[in-house]
Amino acid sequence: MKSLRLLFAISVFIALMVLGSKTVLAQPQPSQYYGSGGGAIQGTVLGFNMWDQLEPVTWATVKANNGVHNFTAYSGGGGFYFMFVPTGMYNVTVIQAGYFAYSNAVSVSDGSTNTINFTLELSHVPVPEFQPNFTLMVMVLTLGAALVIRRRSLKRVKR
Repeated sequence: MKSLRLLFAISVFIALMVLGSKTVLAQPQPSQYYGSGGGAIQGTVLGFNMWDQLEPVTWATVKANNGVHNFTAYSGGGGFYFMFVPTGMYNVTVIQAGYFAYSNAVSVSDGSTNTINFTLELSHVPVPEFQPNFTLMVMVLTLGAALVIRRRSLKRVKR
């Protein structure tokens, strides 16, 4: 029974640490236009990896701006993105950590589908592998685990 309580307490502690670290595991929702009239902007985001091989870039932020409206979409697993926007001229920009940002202009007319494919170049700027809060969370979890192990070893010595 005590082991179940301990397991439950550790699980709650870990859950609170993950929630408190601002770690988000879900993809943000794209901003879309749902009015009548407008057209689609779609395409793929590809980038060169460190071996100069071209591959799809996932989670790239694709923004369309016409000076009045800002729309955002994110590339999926195959690098594909899609957004529906009102008619007009847009500057479409793709941003991804580790790559140079790239922009292209497009004119969207009513009912049109505009395809803009992006090929990104590596920026060679180091990208931190972990969020700053993640390191703190790992240190606290390690300290907590060490305290639990220490307490268990003291209980065994007393018996």
